Amino acid sequence: MTSGNDGLLSLLEQSGDGEASLDLKILKEEFEGKELENAVKRRADGEPLAYILGYRHFYKECYKVCPGVLIPRADTEIVVESALKFLGINEMATGDLLKIPSYGKDLSDISFADLCTGTGCIGISLANEIARRGGKASGCLIDISDTAIAVASENVTFQALKPEDLKVIKHDVLSKAPDIGKLDLILSNPPYITNDEMEELEPQVKDHEPDLALRAGDKGLDFYGPVAGHAVKLLKDGGALIVEHGFEQGDLVREIFALSGLHDCMTIRDYGNNPRVTIGIK
Repeated sequence: MTSGNDGLLSLLEQSGDGEASLDLKILKEEFEGKELENAVKRRADGEPLAYILGYRHFYKECYKVCPGVLIPRADTEIVVESALKFLGINEMATGDLLKIPSYGKDLSDISFADLCTGTGCIGISLANEIARRGGKASGCLIDISDTAIAVASENVTFQALKPEDLKVIKHDVLSKAPDIGKLDLILSNPPYITNDEMEELEPQVKDHEPDLALRAGDKGLDFYGPVAGHAVKLLKDGGALIVEHGFEQGDLVREIFALSGLHDCMTIRDYGNNPRVTIGIK
């Protein structure tokens, strides 16, 4: 491999990396010498930048990531923003977020679960923001993947402002509701990619990020029925289920929520104006 910057940039460009210059700049800030060459080779082979760096920024924190766990996306921050608006602590809310009703409960004792937690970024970000407002949030971060459990646990230790208030639990949410008591909020970014869509994903995602965190059956809806059923059992009256989904799935997710017994179901658009998050109230 040519070790000069021109050679490294050329390798990225020839691999089809559409952000070759930016990626090289970021990698040069983290690596040098042979380590830089190896990092560039990994990126040229299609490995996501976040896996090479070992971290990804999300909301106000920087979360550990590694192969085997889904990389946090900016779109998913709308789940956190929606939860904060529901709790009455998102004064900067705009657009569809303004439609979300207020829970009307103070922040002294908020209980929540983050299902299919992955890195734990949703639950930790929510708990941290509540803590910054002087409140207290007790949360359960739940996943079936051993890798996700390990990564989420590490992120709780190093990124949570009050790690003692967060538990990481291994549980299959498709089987039954976890035994975690009554909750004010349930948040989730579950798998929602259809089997057909999986074949069309860009190689950077399809070949590197975990199938377990992406694929959700022929319609991409495998998780929403079970999660909505759990919400009806676990949420306190007036509590909310807030989930991410694909931009074409909002109508169907709202229907699933309503059939499960949730009410005031609404879909929130992300900052790209795509229907991204659906909310249902117990």
